[in-house]
Amino acid sequence: MKKVRKKGSRHISLIITIVFIFTLLAGRLAYLQVVKADYYKDAVNNRAKIEIPDYATRGKIVDKNNVELAANYQSYNLIYTETNESKLKFFDTMNSVFKILDENGEGLKDEFPLKINDYRFEFKAEDDDEKKKVERLFKRDRGMNGLAKKELVDKGVLEEKEKYSDEEEEKIDEQLFKYTPKETFEYLVDFYDLTPKDCFINELSLYKLNPNQCIEGLVKKYKLSSASDIKDLLNRYVEAKKDSKEYKKVLEELTLKCGVDKLSYDLNLQRKYMLVKDALKLQYYSGYKPITIAFNISKDTAFIISQRLNDLPGIDITLQPVRKYPEGETAAAVVGYISKINSYDKDKYEEKGYDVNADYIGVSGIEKAYENILKGSKGGKIVKLNKYGRVLEELGERESHPGNDIKLTLDIEMQRVLESAMDKAMKDLQARGRKNDVDTTNATRGAAVVVDVNTGAILAMVSRPGFDPNDFVKGLSTEQYKKYFTPDFEGYASKMGYDKDKLNSIFPIYKDTNLRYDPDDILPKPLYNYAAYSLVPPGSTFKPVTAVAGLETGVINTGEIIQDKGVFSDGKIKPIDFQGIVNGPVNLKSALALSSNPYFMTVAQRLREQYNDDILSEYAYKLGLGAKPNANSMKSTGIEIGENFGQVFNTWSIKERFANSTWWAIQSTLKSGKGARYNSRFTPIDLYSSDNDTEGTRKIKDELEKIVKEAVKAGTFSMDNCKNLISQLVSEDSKYKDIKVSKTEIGAIANEIQAIAVFDGHTEATTPENIYDAAIGQSISTFTPLQLANYAATLANGGTRYKLHLVDEIKDPSGNIVEKTKPEVVEKLNLKPSTVEAVRSGMRAVSEEGTASSVFSNFPIETGGKTGSATYKEGQEKIGRTSYGVYISFAPYNNPEIAVSVVVFDGGHGGDIASVAKAAYEQYFKERLAKEYPSYKPEFVNK
Repeated sequence: MKKVRKKGSRHISLIITIVFIFTLLAGRLAYLQVVKADYYKDAVNNRAKIEIPDYATRGKIVDKNNVELAANYQSYNLIYTETNESKLKFFDTMNSVFKILDENGEGLKDEFPLKINDYRFEFKAEDDDEKKKVERLFKRDRGMNGLAKKELVDKGVLEEKEKYSDEEEEKIDEQLFKYTPKETFEYLVDFYDLTPKDCFINELSLYKLNPNQCIEGLVKKYKLSSASDIKDLLNRYVEAKKDSKEYKKVLEELTLKCGVDKLSYDLNLQRKYMLVKDALKLQYYSGYKPITIAFNISKDTAFIISQRLNDLPGIDITLQPVRKYPEGETAAAVVGYISKINSYDKDKYEEKGYDVNADYIGVSGIEKAYENILKGSKGGKIVKLNKYGRVLEELGERESHPGNDIKLTLDIEMQRVLESAMDKAMKDLQARGRKNDVDTTNATRGAAVVVDVNTGAILAMVSRPGFDPNDFVKGLSTEQYKKYFTPDFEGYASKMGYDKDKLNSIFPIYKDTNLRYDPDDILPKPLYNYAAYSLVPPGSTFKPVTAVAGLETGVINTGEIIQDKGVFSDGKIKPIDFQGIVNGPVNLKSALALSSNPYFMTVAQRLREQYNDDILSEYAYKLGLGAKPNANSMKSTGIEIGENFGQVFNTWSIKERFANSTWWAIQSTLKSGKGARYNSRFTPIDLYSSDNDTEGTRKIKDELEKIVKEAVKAGTFSMDNCKNLISQLVSEDSKYKDIKVSKTEIGAIANEIQAIAVFDGHTEATTPENIYDAAIGQSISTFTPLQLANYAATLANGGTRYKLHLVDEIKDPSGNIVEKTKPEVVEKLNLKPSTVEAVRSGMRAVSEEGTASSVFSNFPIETGGKTGSATYKEGQEKIGRTSYGVYISFAPYNNPEIAVSVVVFDGGHGGDIASVAKAAYEQYFKERLAKEYPSYKPEFVNK
């Protein structure tokens, strides 16, 4: 029997199903709106909460008279906060902002190192190794290592995997460096979606939020006849799934309809977009944190933008304290400068709590050395933003605290006079050009230091050429970047009249690049502190050290006469000829005045015969020149900023130097297969270290290096041991497995090693000529201008060496002294008064009748000094270089107050730069000269 279904049952089932579905929806809605309401409310609120930084005012830097060298001012900055709303209107907003800035003569904050006028990178690094590091990080931070990996995988160089070894990462870096600036720019255009089509897609995103506004904007912008032309397409576009065929099809139709396919952006406009997008990318993990678009805009421009904020979502104006350097270039090498944090330092500074995308740090000088004291403590406000990125409500505040102020020992008036005098001296030398066998055309770099001889306080420290630290606060222009970081190789070659071959010889090109380098340190570096870092042979300014050593040990006395016939020989070495410079009979005073080389070489000979080769260095150490090698002695003048530290001739250091150079010579000779000493021929032997060396090969090479260096230092050599090691190397190293190296060849190789190590290396390391050269300021002795000033001050005050210092005191923001520097004695030499008087008397004679008399003969205050001329290297004239000009001095003679050192690279002779010291004295004794010597007419200061 057939069962009859009632009609109502289906209706009931349908109703039950509908009720069930709506019950589920209602329950879910209730769960979301009631149970999870606080969760979602907090999530929305947290996304709209940000901390707006309140930057601390950086501490001031002032000179000894409280003249401001580094101060602050309030800057109007244009900032941008990315929110959902501002992101949708990014291009329209930026176009409006760019237009306002252009109309008011303002520029964007542009520290982006990729330039497009001729496609190049401008990385703020002083050497090529640093530039490579920065370039690598720049490209990796922007995802280009992913592109490099893909290309290497496609070529079969790498396998596709998540983690790569260090060697594989090096291959990726090699590929990264192959991407040119132009290719990098094109990659970033795609990476940041900066094509007209990308802008168009951004505009279409508005349709979901406000269809009418979107259509109205598109019709107006793309000059469409009516809204109906695109309304249907827009509906299809928003309904299509992204990346589907329909999505791509309708997007293409919209692009064609609006004529976007015919549009192209000006490259400069694309780069402007890129500046903003890149800044957002680098602070991505900070959420809604604002970025600075334009820095230090005028008050008028800030007012114009403030009036239009409703039309510029995400844009706002803030005030921020900004560094300024009122004295510009003056004392810049001491004060230093601040700049953004380099990408390769970001981890270090993030650990210290810095915002690596916004904060500035001290990069050099006092700014760097006292970063922690100057920077203060940054505060901030926790605020809630609306969808346009504007502050709705302030939720909390953390106060900022200014940094401490630093008062220096510098006298800015003295500094200014000295810099001017140094510039004039170098300009005069350049104009003079060649005189006899000295060509000072390239006298473009110099340094000078003035020290209080009774405290160690530095009154002036000059490094030329200089730089303006304000440039780094504002952001470098292309011209400024070239000035500071791009040496003018071609300009120098043109000035010197060099052809292309000579240019390539003097400034070679790095392999596989178009980058030149400067192996002989010919060109000036404005950011290099020549006073603190340049290591210069002292020349004859070292002779007072030799005089002190001779008098204190008793090998000479002040009245003894030594015949200066223009030649020196101890009867064992080949006579050293001083090219016709004959001074005749001289005592200590006249030897210093006339700078007699044979006299001071004779002193060195006696010191060597009666004591040892190291007796001269012992006195140099006491006077502040060099330091005992392998000792715990302080290798510093005490200066608060960074410095190099030179070394005086001593047997340990010179043997180390010759041991290393001899090993390099042996490596080169053996690899050539041709003996340098005996002209023998043999199978080339490779002693250079290699990543492919086995542990056994490495040990054999290390042992050979050890016996070579020991032979240089001690003069002993085991022929059998050497032959045995060569035989082991040939057996162990796989590169010789198909090569038969005979016993005769091994003997020839061992003979060559012995000859170079013992007969050349050991002989050169232990020849008495080393101490003779050192006695007149040559050999391996090199010192910084700071060390030379310290040495001059120690001579002047009678033998008390002070720790040099630049900082006088540190004050808190309320003006209370936090720290005060007191004079610190490093060493008292306890020199005999007769020694002090004799040496200082000879230095006075230098000023009155000797090599500096042409400068000081009319100066009414008695001074002491010593000129010097130190060779850069043999054959220096061929590359446009000449001897260093060096001068040390002190005044007044009877009761010294200050000491001065002056160095000019390629300056020729110390007598030609003594005028810089005279300028220091005219400024320091300005009032005394005016009062006691009214008829004296100063050359460098106003009376």
